[in-house]
Amino acid sequence: EAHDAIGQTAASAMDHEAIRQTKRLLGGQDVSDVAGWGHQVDDTFPGMARMHFQVHDDSSGQPHCGPEAYMTMKCEDSICLLNAIKHFYGKILKDEGRPIDFPAMDYNKAQEGIKFSDADAVKMLINLLGDLHQPLHVGYTSDDNGHAVKVKFRGKEMSLYDFWDKGIGETIRTEQSGFWYGGWTHVRAISSEHQADKDFWKKEGSFASFDKWMHESVMFACEKVYVHPTTGKKLAGPGADLGQVVEIDEGAYQAWNKMWLRQILMAGQRTAIVLNDILDASGAEKLDNKAKVTTKADEEKAKEYKTLEEERKKNPRFTAGGGSRISPAHVNIPVLLTNFGIACVTVPLFMVVVNYGLNPQVWYTTVLALLETDKGGGGDGGRAPNGAAGRSVKRTE
Repeated sequence: EAHDAIGQTAASAMDHEAIRQTKRLLGGQDVSDVAGWGHQVDDTFPGMARMHFQVHDDSSGQPHCGPEAYMTMKCEDSICLLNAIKHFYGKILKDEGRPIDFPAMDYNKAQEGIKFSDADAVKMLINLLGDLHQPLHVGYTSDDNGHAVKVKFRGKEMSLYDFWDKGIGETIRTEQSGFWYGGWTHVRAISSEHQADKDFWKKEGSFASFDKWMHESVMFACEKVYVHPTTGKKLAGPGADLGQVVEIDEGAYQAWNKMWLRQILMAGQRTAIVLNDILDASGAEKLDNKAKVTTKADEEKAKEYKTLEEERKKNPRFTAGGGSRISPAHVNIPVLLTNFGIACVTVPLFMVVVNYGLNPQVWYTTVLALLETDKGGGGDGGRAPNGAAGRSVKRTE
């Protein structure tokens, strides 16, 4: 649910040309359709999972959530979240003809033989930008990015990571479905933050923006997620008891709920900034829309499509959408005449109301004027009383 919401927020802030190029590259799909595609890659090629995390090492003397100067980010084989974002962004720009210096990445060290086309790189970049804003994707070694912290919410036990990754979102979607499907994923909800991020991107550039976003996510994890929102108790790091199950009461849930929603919006608007930069460029037409990475989910989708196509060929009277019969066009003459009669009455009345309003005084004055016109219409060419030819009746407001 989270990645889909991020995609919808991104779409609300994307330029027309970026949307067009997205659909060209993704075979008619939009950002929300592929926002979680990178995790499908992980399911098929497990070695790629480390691309989605930026683990901070606090196992060798560095403090848990200590000063930034002492933070050490682990990135084995240069395969980690921040490097992956910069790598795929740089790869896409290079293929557009806008080469920049960007981190190299040997995919074979994560998964033997895997290769990414331009379309694959765009899909992966969308997913990774969302992951950057899930605070426990940038957590610490000692608590295994929140997996070692156990919490209990409404009687159900789970890890702190799972609560932030799925628990909050699923609760909102099931208990507040009207809100969830009510259009909250729009950039106007954080328009000032969006403008500030666009200004920073324009002034400082892409990689400085990625670094800033990473720093903000780490600080958010340390200050908001690794700390119980109502008791203030640390959930990880020195002094925390990782063996204790922490109760998440309704107050804590509501506090984290608001923070979680804002993270979704921030991830979406920043994804739009990146995609607008990439896909508004004239070189975007050079990007290859042929996929090289096929996931298990992609294969299942292809099988389903093939089955529907075979069914359609066997029985063209059925659509590919699941068997609804296509009926020939039919005109119901009695219904047509009835609707025509209704229109003959309602349309003139509608036009009268539009021109003269609903004020009874206006109608009364108009009727009197018409009657006076009819009385004097025989010999004076329809002149109004007192010789005021053609005088119009003013609408009374």
